[in-house]
Amino acid sequence: MKTNQKILLLLVFLSASSATLAQKKVEEMPTYQRSSLHNILIIGDAFENSDIVANAYQSWPFPDKYNDHRIDLNSLNLSDYKLSDDEIEKLGIKKSGAGKLISGAASDATAGIIADNSQVKFELDKFIASKKLPFEMVSKWFALDQFDEENYNWSNLIKERGAYSASEKDKKVAGTTVRGVGELKNAGVNLIKNTFVVFTKLNFVSNEAVALVIKGVSDAAANKLSGMARDLALKASEKTYTKTREGYSVWTTAWLYRLDWTDETYAKFKKLFKSKKNGENVDLSALDINFEFIGDEKATSLVTFSLKEKRTEQQIIELSTVRNLDKVYSKLQKKYEVFKPKSPIIIEDGKIFAQIGMKEGLEGGESFEVLEEIADPETYEMIGYKKIATIKVDKKQIWDNRFGADEENTQDINKTLFKGKAKKLSTGMLIMQKK
Repeated sequence: MKTNQKILLLLVFLSASSATLAQKKVEEMPTYQRSSLHNILIIGDAFENSDIVANAYQSWPFPDKYNDHRIDLNSLNLSDYKLSDDEIEKLGIKKSGAGKLISGAASDATAGIIADNSQVKFELDKFIASKKLPFEMVSKWFALDQFDEENYNWSNLIKERGAYSASEKDKKVAGTTVRGVGELKNAGVNLIKNTFVVFTKLNFVSNEAVALVIKGVSDAAANKLSGMARDLALKASEKTYTKTREGYSVWTTAWLYRLDWTDETYAKFKKLFKSKKNGENVDLSALDINFEFIGDEKATSLVTFSLKEKRTEQQIIELSTVRNLDKVYSKLQKKYEVFKPKSPIIIEDGKIFAQIGMKEGLEGGESFEVLEEIADPETYEMIGYKKIATIKVDKKQIWDNRFGADEENTQDINKTLFKGKAKKLSTGMLIMQKK
């Protein structure tokens, strides 16, 4: 009996030690500077399985390469921000005609066939102004909702995220100066300008409806021909229709905005903030803060229901919706340099790895720059990056980190392998995908 107790105690000890070592290994990975992100779902459109699609959005994991900067204002109904005829005329907007909607029908991003998105950006601008959304983003940075509390500290979040931007060497140097590490952390105020908001609009459509529109356009073009050319064109149209009409598609459109936070804006904010702190009756939300519109992107994914599939139709729709959300984010990141996330590398046994994969759109062969942080010698503020190497994704080991992938196949990896020379690289250095 005593022997069994000793064995049990030994097992408990070993388990605890293993857990401690595992935790230590995770903690050793340096925290790195990320952009901050808030996302908003556009609701109100009625379409088939809209409830399932909306619920799928709620279960979508927040993109882990960004700091979570979400606030309570996380959805909007565009019907509340429709443009008046006067606004449309003032903005010089031309309503999309059916011809324009159909002309893009055969492309990879044809959400316009089902829903006219031509005015959405302007309606979003109206919503942003109405809700003072840029100020709400700044308010979270400075915890302005806690301004009147006894232990209010405006710099907690900025210090927390700002400290990420310096290397351990810089921190040690800062600790020996009069300014100290506190000054180093305050440099995080420059992170504010890398605050992003993504508005997302989802749709779930029958491929039959889209295929019919495409067929109508191609048939009309064919009928302008004559003889054998006309017959061949009509046969091609019918073949395309037959091939594309099965199943459903989930479509996602995303609009990307960035906080327009300049030195001038910060100076005005500090002046107002100081006045309010001194007891003056100041409305901080009156500060003129805006967003910069970066651009938009679209993604679509085919949804099919197979008899061999173990998931229910609802689960298949949810899976496709979440993966398409990741897909549109990946396209935004590749298209717009300012939105590209950075990821730390891991060096193991002379090989280079990173915990990114298929969710980020990796297929193999993509090039990434390895970056070294550069700090200002006077302020110890991270002021930029220096490229020190280029590495490529190895097709032999790409991590399938897509939503639900663990249910589809068993894999014993949790990181992607890269080709490159690891000799001068170290764990924690950052990488960013090249164009």
